Amino acid sequence: MLLTCPSCKTKNFLDPYPFWNFKGTTQCAGCKKIWRLETSNGACVSGPEAASGTADLLPGFAETPAYEGISGTGLTRPAPRAQKETVCKPKAIKRNVRGNVIAGYPLTKNDLVGSRAKFMVAGAK
Repeated sequence: MLLTCPSCKTKNFLDPYPFWNFKGTTQCAGCKKIWRLETSNGACVSGPEAASGTADLLPGFAETPAYEGISGTGLTRPAPRAQKETVCKPKAIKRNVRGNVIAGYPLTKNDLVGSRAKFMVAGAK
């Protein structure tokens, strides 16, 4: 999603995931003005309207009208990082009665028999 600041014409790129269904404020990375907007299913429903206070979410990236990138602390959001508890650890898969995958969950010590999961040994789940 793209928010072009009405005052300084900076293009603020809004990440689709956090801004998909969003109602609140964001900050222009170029002039630091606060804008109120509302999105629904990735489309802007209302705004941008001038607002005050602090921004609820910052844009992911921004660029000036001369196509120079703007990023940094307080201007744009940091890139998403992997969760520490899931890095380099496989997630167990839970299947329904028909064998379709319905969820992944981390294994606990009670789920294991030797080096294999209990549901693999029992042939269930």
